[in-house]
Amino acid sequence: MHRQTKSLLCTVLCLVWLLPAQQAARALGPRGPQVGASTPPRAATAGRLTSGTRAAGALGPAPTNQYVFKATTNIVLVNLTVRDARGNLVTNLKPSEITLLEDGKPQHIASFDFENVDAQPGNIAAVAAAGPNGTIESGAKPAAPAPTKAAAAIAPSQYRDRRLMVMYFDLTTMQPEDVQNVMQQATAYVQKKMQPADLVAIATLGDSLQVNQDFTDNKASLLRTLNALNPSTSAGFEAGATGSTDGTADDGSTFAADDSEFNIANADRSLESLQSVCDMLSGIQQKKSLMYFTSGIQRSGVDNEITLRSAVNSCVKANAAIYSVDARGLQANVPGGNATSGSVRGASAFNGGAQSSTLDAQFAQQETISTLAQDTGGSSFLDSNDFAPVYAKVQSDTSSYYLIGYSSSNRAQDGKYRHIVIKISRPGVKLAFRPGYYAPRDINHLNTADRQQQLQDELNADVSDHSLDLYLADGYLRLNRFRYFVPVSITIPGNEIPLHGVNPKATPEVDVAGEVIDQSGRKLDHVLQTIKLTPQVAGPGQQLQNKNLQYSTGFILAPGQKYQIRFAARENQTGQMGAFETILNVPDLEAQAAKSPHVLTISSVLVGSQLAPARRDYNDPLTQSGRALVVSVNHVFSANQHMYLYFEVYDPKITAGKSGDAIKLLSNVAFYRGRVKAFESQLLSTERLTDPARGAAVVQIEIPLAQLKPGYYLCQVNAVDDNAARFAFPRVPILIRPAISATPAAPTNPNR
Repeated sequence: MHRQTKSLLCTVLCLVWLLPAQQAARALGPRGPQVGASTPPRAATAGRLTSGTRAAGALGPAPTNQYVFKATTNIVLVNLTVRDARGNLVTNLKPSEITLLEDGKPQHIASFDFENVDAQPGNIAAVAAAGPNGTIESGAKPAAPAPTKAAAAIAPSQYRDRRLMVMYFDLTTMQPEDVQNVMQQATAYVQKKMQPADLVAIATLGDSLQVNQDFTDNKASLLRTLNALNPSTSAGFEAGATGSTDGTADDGSTFAADDSEFNIANADRSLESLQSVCDMLSGIQQKKSLMYFTSGIQRSGVDNEITLRSAVNSCVKANAAIYSVDARGLQANVPGGNATSGSVRGASAFNGGAQSSTLDAQFAQQETISTLAQDTGGSSFLDSNDFAPVYAKVQSDTSSYYLIGYSSSNRAQDGKYRHIVIKISRPGVKLAFRPGYYAPRDINHLNTADRQQQLQDELNADVSDHSLDLYLADGYLRLNRFRYFVPVSITIPGNEIPLHGVNPKATPEVDVAGEVIDQSGRKLDHVLQTIKLTPQVAGPGQQLQNKNLQYSTGFILAPGQKYQIRFAARENQTGQMGAFETILNVPDLEAQAAKSPHVLTISSVLVGSQLAPARRDYNDPLTQSGRALVVSVNHVFSANQHMYLYFEVYDPKITAGKSGDAIKLLSNVAFYRGRVKAFESQLLSTERLTDPARGAAVVQIEIPLAQLKPGYYLCQVNAVDDNAARFAFPRVPILIRPAISATPAAPTNPNR
């Protein structure tokens, strides 16, 4: 099957009157309108709405008699190791003996804990036998944890007084011989040097980032995992050329390609993967030691600075120290190149330029991994073929340490580096601690790249931020057998978007980002757009506070699959963010028709209260008439509005004896309250295919809602192909609220 995934960045901004929360709550009761119910055989239909923060329909200001108090605090964790003049660990330190300074200012110590890893072998054995809810494997058979809240609460304590070590192998940078040497020495550590308190995890970066082994003290499991890492699986890609032939190996080519962009992407990939590993470790409070085996990361000027800082910040927040290891060991850089490549060409082979360039490149690769180690409180190991000191250093640094937590008195979120200094009142002691950290940054201290990265992080977050409420509706319309158009609309309550922030003169903005992921986890398409809330869009004064801001776009996807749709939005006055994630099943209508020949093939049923002028787009069926339906996300209408229904019927039977596009399709709409039919529209007859190329008959029905009483209704679409005796009865729940005096604002942007 030929599949296409083409981005369709067709956007519409519309402002619709907002339903007061109290009226919606009373009208809906405990049951919100779950848009998407349908009759068999289709499992999902038009415009589903599922909100994790508020009941559907309650898109409005919070009731005035309710108050919400919010408080945030940032706890900075610092690991402190104290040794006396003889090098022995000091284990009896008290908080009163410690003075902690941040940028020269004393800080109040909020928490003080002592981790003594090697002092309690009895407790370690007991913890290892139990295992924290299956996370830690052990040589002893773990008892099955009881699925209780108490067990879940105890789980973090299982890591107490344990040495947490992660072996992370970046196979994309290492040659097969480097991988073989690293694996042999890692195996030797497990067999001979691993201590009872050690909990070891293994992760690798190859074609993708994988956690090969979770934390365990089971040597057999670790050895099996290490032996399974075949050296031939390493990618071993060296840094690409920069476009100059001088100083490069003579391979007979007339020019050298410029791979600078490729080098930037490779460095970003390694740093982002390192950040992901630290994010995985953030749920564990104790100190983690991340042994990073790599052949170096070469940055390209300032292009990788943002990714490097993000990786360091993630490791610091996760209380993880990086121990960087250059897997190449001690290298012999032969002037003129070694026997694996051709002779160096150009004048640099004779004036020392080639040798200097080789050493500079090696230094640049080692400088990046050294920075990672230094900024996270770890150590770097370079130019050595013996990796045993790495494991010994990790064991020494984590034998006993103090875990200190404090809340910084500097509340500014400016992203600046803050220096940490710890002083002890005892004389003659040696201290080891992380020298500082980068402060968090608010929206006013983020540049364009940082803002995009923040939205991407929100899309990828396991637990989304709900400071900004976000609601989403989707559907599907068939373009041809292999391509379906999926309209997506998101709505943000206008009262949650401040029109004035830190800078009153700045135009309020809302950034929207979205992506579509298929069943195999591939990102097929994405959107990214900034909406400027000018007076022409938001309306004069404070009108936006009583309306919704709606953003519409669309994707072209293949049928017969489930897709994960993620959207995130951020208002750029205070930086509040929100995210929404849903699963859309795009059915294969042809396959369903073959299984159920009596069922009419029909698209999603889309409803709305406005028709907006739109530019015609070949790939968007909603725009073909020059006026596009503004899809309602919450399916809530006012009694003085008109409701528009849009759906398409595919491949109806052609009327015998007439032209090729003659059909006889009958349709109407019925409104039910419980089991009582409250209203039924007149029968609409469609006698021609609207779009013969798609085999589609477009049906649009307009219903004045003034003749219906306010309340909750189940709206049933009745569609019958009179020539083929085929039928479909999809249903859409809606809510009608009492009429409002003001007239809904028309969409301000005619471009879809």
